[in-house]
Amino acid sequence: MSISSLLGTLYQVLKNVAASAAANASILHKNEAATRAALIDPVLRALGWDTSNVQLVEPEKTINTTWRADYALHDSNGKIDLLLEAKCLGSNLEKFSVVQQLLSYAFGFGVLKVVVTDGITWHFYTEFRPGNSIAGSQFNLLNDDIIGCALQLVHWLDAAQSGHGLPFTAPKPTIQKQAAELRVIPKHPSAKVRKQPASPKKQAASAATFIELTQLQLASLLPGQKPKQLRLSNGTVKDINTWKDILLEVCHLVMQDNQRLAIPLPDKAGKTRFLFSSLKPARSSSTKASYQGKPIFVGTHYSAVDCIANAIYVAKQIPQSHQATTVAVAF
Repeated sequence: MSISSLLGTLYQVLKNVAASAAANASILHKNEAATRAALIDPVLRALGWDTSNVQLVEPEKTINTTWRADYALHDSNGKIDLLLEAKCLGSNLEKFSVVQQLLSYAFGFGVLKVVVTDGITWHFYTEFRPGNSIAGSQFNLLNDDIIGCALQLVHWLDAAQSGHGLPFTAPKPTIQKQAAELRVIPKHPSAKVRKQPASPKKQAASAATFIELTQLQLASLLPGQKPKQLRLSNGTVKDINTWKDILLEVCHLVMQDNQRLAIPLPDKAGKTRFLFSSLKPARSSSTKASYQGKPIFVGTHYSAVDCIANAIYVAKQIPQSHQATTVAVAF
């Protein structure tokens, strides 16, 4: 299958899935089997997974009568390459019980790649284990660029990568060109780096192109693309590796520059979670820090999207007098 036909077919399938979700929401919100049939199976088939071949796509895979995954995708040698968990349309994929269930699958089946989806929102996990249980990538078909979503699905779930059919080895420029023929993928907006007092680390980072967090579009990134540097509002440049690093670095700066924070401090959602709390969260991951000489816990159980949203949110707690530039990231 050519790249053009793969992306073209997948693009149309995703558009149909989004339309089907809207038209049948009342049923799909209550029926997981219907969600799988109407929203998930068509996507798997478009990616080369024959859902009628149980040696390729094994439904309701169980192990030791304890764990049961909705889909086990096998590589060409018959080994489980990836597990996929399906939820009813509109389910909270970040719910603690859902993440714990996925973690159990990863341990029980001995796999590192796990996907959870309600057919519209997709969360992808790799090397899923305690301490690294944040989705490596995610998207929502109703909110994100469909071509960007298609490219992520090809990266994570193309059957050819598991040894089925011809290897997917086309160069990235060709992929981008074919994607552009369907729909232009938004490019990163250019962000001018304000001049800061010279220092060795800042000079080394001067060649990097920084994108302000408020302008960052995750859907436009290449699949698996990770941040490398973070420019804080005081002009300091930090080397980072994960989306969680962005949130933690901004939070540490806020605790340093604002001595009047209200603790506990709700997260951006402002519902049941706290971004800063004097008590360790009982059912989600956190990082211990110190604020005004007292222990404090920074909530970190967030997806990439929510890490960015909370970093932007908490950065507003930094006094204007301490802000020399904008918070931005480089890749």
